[in-house]
Amino acid sequence: MSAAHRKTSAPVLFKQGMRALIGAVNVIAVPDVDGEPGGLTATAVTSLSADPPSLLVCINTNSSIAPVLTLNKAFSVNVLAHGQEDVAGAFGGQKNVRGKARFSYGTWTRSDHDIPLLIGARVNFECAVEDLHTFATHLMVIGRVVEVYISPLPLKPLLYGDGHYLTTG
Repeated sequence: MSAAHRKTSAPVLFKQGMRALIGAVNVIAVPDVDGEPGGLTATAVTSLSADPPSLLVCINTNSSIAPVLTLNKAFSVNVLAHGQEDVAGAFGGQKNVRGKARFSYGTWTRSDHDIPLLIGARVNFECAVEDLHTFATHLMVIGRVVEVYISPLPLKPLLYGDGHYLTTG
C-alpha cells in the first residue's frame, strides 16, 4: 500500500472512502406511506439473482418507506437517466420537499399493481418483497422482480460519486 493511502476503520473515513464508489442513481418508490406514495433516492441497489430475477436494495431503517416495505410488500426501482438530477434531488432530500410532493418532480405513472413508475427512467423494476434483513442502521430488502420496463431510448445513466452527479462520456 502506498504512503498516499490512509488506513483506518473510523466511520468518517469509511464514508469518505465509500464516496469514491461510483453508483447508479435510483429512486425506490412504494405505493403507500400514510395514504400517499413514497420514495427515496438510493445507490445501494444491485442484482442478486437471475433465476429467480431479484434485486437487493439497502435503505436506512429510519426512512419513511422502511416500515411500508414490510406492509405493502411491493416497490419499484427506477434507474435514473442523465437529466433526471432534479428527481434524484427531490427524493434525496436536497429539494426540501417531502412525501407526495416529491412526485411533482418527473412524470410518474402507476403499474397494474399500483406501484409508482418514473416515466423516462432507463429502466423500471417492479418488485415484490421476498425477504427483509436488518443490519445495524439499514434494512436489506430482497425484491423478486415481477415486471421490467426498459426505455426504448438510448439514455445515458445518472451516476453518483465523489459527492456529485455524473454521467458517462
